Amino acid sequence: MMMLAGVVGGAMAAAGPVTEVVPDLAHIRKWDESNGDTWDPFWADDGNLYAFNCDGRGFGKEGRNLAFHRLDGEDPHGLGGSLVNSMDAYGVGNAKRADGATWKALGQECIDGVFYCSVSRHTYGSESGDRLLRQTAVNASLIKSTDRGKTWVRSEEENYAHPMWPGSRFGGPFFVHYGRNGGKVVRDGADQYVYATSPNGFWNGGDDYVLGRVERRKLPNLNPADWEYHMGGDGMARGSWTADLPKAAPILDLPARCGTGPVTYVPALETYLLVAWHIPTTLKKWFEPDEVRYDFYQAAHPWGPWTFINSLSDRFIVGGHMYGPSICAKFQERVGPDVRLCLFTSGCPFDDVPQGIYKMWMIPLVLRTAPPLSATMVNDDDPRIAYHGSWTVSPRRGFHDHGDDAHWTNTPGDSAELSFSGTGIEYVAEKNADHGKVEVHLDGKVMETVDLALVNFPRLSQVTVFGARSLKPGPHTIRIVNRGPGYAVLDAFRILGGS
Repeated sequence: MMMLAGVVGGAMAAAGPVTEVVPDLAHIRKWDESNGDTWDPFWADDGNLYAFNCDGRGFGKEGRNLAFHRLDGEDPHGLGGSLVNSMDAYGVGNAKRADGATWKALGQECIDGVFYCSVSRHTYGSESGDRLLRQTAVNASLIKSTDRGKTWVRSEEENYAHPMWPGSRFGGPFFVHYGRNGGKVVRDGADQYVYATSPNGFWNGGDDYVLGRVERRKLPNLNPADWEYHMGGDGMARGSWTADLPKAAPILDLPARCGTGPVTYVPALETYLLVAWHIPTTLKKWFEPDEVRYDFYQAAHPWGPWTFINSLSDRFIVGGHMYGPSICAKFQERVGPDVRLCLFTSGCPFDDVPQGIYKMWMIPLVLRTAPPLSATMVNDDDPRIAYHGSWTVSPRRGFHDHGDDAHWTNTPGDSAELSFSGTGIEYVAEKNADHGKVEVHLDGKVMETVDLALVNFPRLSQVTVFGARSLKPGPHTIRIVNRGPGYAVLDAFRILGGS
């Protein structure tokens, strides 16, 4: 992961409670039985998560433009998905109407026992005429369900003929997630208002986000006249909102970098998180990006000011890409000064096979609050690393950012060792289907056995599979031992807080 300095509007980003967002790539979870994208799981009043998907069969058997599902379970890695409503009125997968567009589901939420979802008309980047090959999102509306997703109003025909938000300015709305059943957060008037953000008419690579709100008691009316939009400044001040959507001022201005997705409140840190996902290079063909980035921003209020934290590149996935992130309100856990939570996402290529990534999957995240430690990368070919046994170097692979080689062995008992001075250490490796288990020793003590094997997932490169922090300053030794069966890989050691 490449860490970037926080810059907003040309100025250095202000300090916030979150100093670093760290993905736990060693514990990615993918639901092989699912298919599709745009997963935005919301936490309902019954304690379950529910989610729409787009452009796939979801947890069902037949492809649809959108479909609705329940996700049961109290462990984010053990959720079970089941189809609730195939939403047949919105068409089979990729079905178009006279406007040449398809239906997509966007932001989803449960507010006071009622389920809501925004839907809008989308034209793929190969057909939209946009010079950046962006997928357009226009003519959005809200639908609601009072029977846990079995039936929905407004109708598809009403949404097509009379959208709540004609045009592009609010074409991709996503709710701000506050918690179970819409949350009980008093901060920023969230007990009285429901907030939603939208880019300017694009699914990927929008240019900015605006913020809308509606009184919580009026949300069930599905009346666009009840909504108002932030015009800038302090959102609690008089005159900071307008019913005139064209007068809305962007809360975050990032040309071609504002992909659709929700804002999520983290109560333990009293901060909001936003993931502005984008494709750094211009698409040459729809939808085949060279790289996708998730840029993490935080703010004390949904209207900002938003400050950059750091960025996650998808270059750790060999032969695939991720897109469409959603940070979940459920499963947030305080661990010391940090917070763990879950980011749901999808990816491509789009093959509907168990080993594919065009599915619902989840990346655990750690929100760190202490200043980032200095880090020194010790690559696998550094002479300070002592190899014991039959290790082999694999050069010129070109998988990721630092170097392009790795050491590997498939002989049980082979080991590699590094002596270092610092307050932390990380072991960076690869995960793949033919890899095995590696036992990690620190200062002569067995810390854990990490599993480098993957099931039905592309190879993951340069993944931190073990980390230890808060070590006593001074000399230490890390040793890894291949416990098989399969390959053990060493890409690098990362020394923290030392040299």
